[in-house]
Amino acid sequence: MTTGNYNVYIDEAGDEGFKFKCELGRGSSKFFVLSAIIVKQELDQKLASVVNDLKRILKYQPKDILAPLHFCKMSHDKRKVCINQLVNFNNYTIISVVFQKEKLQEPLKVKSVLYNYACKLLLEKVTIFLKSKKAKANFIFEHRRNTHYNELETYIRKVIDCEQYVLSIRSLTKSQSKCLQLVDIVASSTYQAFEPNQYDGDVESSYFMKLSNNVFTYNNKCLGYGLKLFPSDTDIIEQEKYSWISEMLIKFSKDLKN
Repeated sequence: MTTGNYNVYIDEAGDEGFKFKCELGRGSSKFFVLSAIIVKQELDQKLASVVNDLKRILKYQPKDILAPLHFCKMSHDKRKVCINQLVNFNNYTIISVVFQKEKLQEPLKVKSVLYNYACKLLLEKVTIFLKSKKAKANFIFEHRRNTHYNELETYIRKVIDCEQYVLSIRSLTKSQSKCLQLVDIVASSTYQAFEPNQYDGDVESSYFMKLSNNVFTYNNKCLGYGLKLFPSDTDIIEQEKYSWISEMLIKFSKDLKN
């Protein structure tokens, strides 16, 4: 018997390029992130209403009210508002896979291959969540102009044992789905926590840390489930700028004991 079905919204942050050094501009991002927000179908509209609340708080003008939110284009203060409103809603689960692109080998250095493989890893974790809930889900991807979703769906169904958990797979634009605007916040927050800035190489982990209570945990673990690092956890966690990961794991451990 199911406990209620879900909608899974999926978006990415960073790029899939591998030209890390560039004379003009920054070059390719060092990380690529694919994230999901998982919400019960009966709560979907309430989650979507967070976008309306955000546009009211952020004082969007009538002419801009239909324009989608773009977290990466906002100031720090506006980003904090977005995070706080999303944290206040609370009735959702997030899963992210994070690729350290400089460590990847062929054939993952091909854009379409990297994206498809990221989908595979992400949906493997989503499937674990759905299995634990004895539930099914609709999978809604943020539409990418150069992605052939029929081919992606064929690939997903081929490489993941997910048939019994899938209601549908489709793509929408952010203008068509408010919840895709919210998963953009999740993906961008995750990306900011890993991608070094262009000035002193530091990262901004505060957004993701605030969202961390909603990260998927399985068998009392979040690393490898709600947050999957690829190809290796160790290379990232041992760096001082990513000490927030250890802090998050300690926090999870304390919460479980309490």
